[in-house]
Amino acid sequence: MLQRPWTAGAAAAGVLLVAAAATAQVGTSLNRVGSGARAAGMGDAFIAVSDDGTAASWNPAGLAQLRQPEFSLVYVVSGRGFDLTGLRSPDDRFAYSNERFRYTNSSLDFASAALPLSVARKPVTVQVGWQRIYQLGTQLAANVERQDRTNPGASPTAISRDDGLVGNIDVVSIAASARLSGRLAVGASFNFWRGRWTERVGVAEDPGAMPTSFLVADSSVRLRGHNLSAGVLLTYPAWNLGLVYHAPFWNSYHLSAHTRSTLAAPQALDARTARFRLPRSIGGGIARRLGPRWTAAVALTHDQWTDLLVDRLPGQEAPRNFFDDAPPEFSTTRDTLSFNAGLEHLVVREGSVVPLRLGFGFEPQGAMDPYTRDPVTYRFLSAGAGYNTNRFKLDAALQYRWESFRTSDFFSVNRLVGGGPTPDAVGRAAAREWRLKVSVIYRVADTDQLKGVLRRIFG
Repeated sequence: MLQRPWTAGAAAAGVLLVAAAATAQVGTSLNRVGSGARAAGMGDAFIAVSDDGTAASWNPAGLAQLRQPEFSLVYVVSGRGFDLTGLRSPDDRFAYSNERFRYTNSSLDFASAALPLSVARKPVTVQVGWQRIYQLGTQLAANVERQDRTNPGASPTAISRDDGLVGNIDVVSIAASARLSGRLAVGASFNFWRGRWTERVGVAEDPGAMPTSFLVADSSVRLRGHNLSAGVLLTYPAWNLGLVYHAPFWNSYHLSAHTRSTLAAPQALDARTARFRLPRSIGGGIARRLGPRWTAAVALTHDQWTDLLVDRLPGQEAPRNFFDDAPPEFSTTRDTLSFNAGLEHLVVREGSVVPLRLGFGFEPQGAMDPYTRDPVTYRFLSAGAGYNTNRFKLDAALQYRWESFRTSDFFSVNRLVGGGPTPDAVGRAAAREWRLKVSVIYRVADTDQLKGVLRRIFG
């Protein structure tokens, strides 16, 4: 959960999800995905579907399928669990008690407004949207005991740890899509990334016979960047084919932090010119209509984790990979291919439709621990349902993710303050997460009334 505060790997982790260490990812996948309960219920296999108000977050070309104005809201509640077991020092001299963390978050996840138009006699849809890519809110506290295995009769050392993180990373997007023919649609979105969060890490170590030592580290991060996403969608009576490209880009961020400890003088860091690079991502999908009420969809996404870099940190001469803190030419990180699949069945009722959905996903990532370099692969199952009319859509979906991997950890205040890269302990981490997403989409059937309202507002 805790790394030395001023290593390049620790600062890089803070740029994306946590400011401390790989194990503090606590069950969060770094894969960039879109929003919406319908997509979540179908296992995030939505690149070739993309036919509602959340389309631009998956494939901007899908917006062309909207022929009525739509307003969308998505809310998410998530619960995460993270267990550390079998912790032993690399030389097997010390054993550490197991740790178990549980916490719950909730927030608005997505909001958008889409408006269909006609440009040069071609159907065009424009959309303004907002998405919370990562919600950074954790409060992890634990009391750990360290036992000297070479001296079983010695009293264990008590270690108290507390890590509080508050903030978020959001994206505001301006998207547009045009239907160039009866089958071909293209689209793009320009995305403005903004993030701000603070974190406080505290460690107190009580060896019993010696005075207690402690470390308190406070950090604050501001992040800014922008990139482009582009998509293509082919639609046929029985199937759709979708492709999407998310361009790589550098985020600029300002990292300020300071530490206080009984073992060292106060330290401060103010990195105003640091950069963090999110790599490019390419996705493709196929959606097949198996009948008037059945749709099956699959999607493949290639993430270029070898290009996930942090740069311009104090004392750092060249960019380093986010996952293993190594220069790109020496990094053991590999690019990955994710797989998602989903199924939807429509139960037609008088005046409404009740959709039922199932899905699963396979989301590999690079090795998230710079010491063990054990690859992390999240798997998840999902299910969802809804109630839809011509003007109103209410959908809900539940996803459950899990993964287990080898990880390292730092417990000693002395090592956190000035020790080398070797951790205090190596063990196994088990990550579990559930997400409940609820979407509300409202279609404006009376466009003349909407146009009248817009005229009164804008003249």
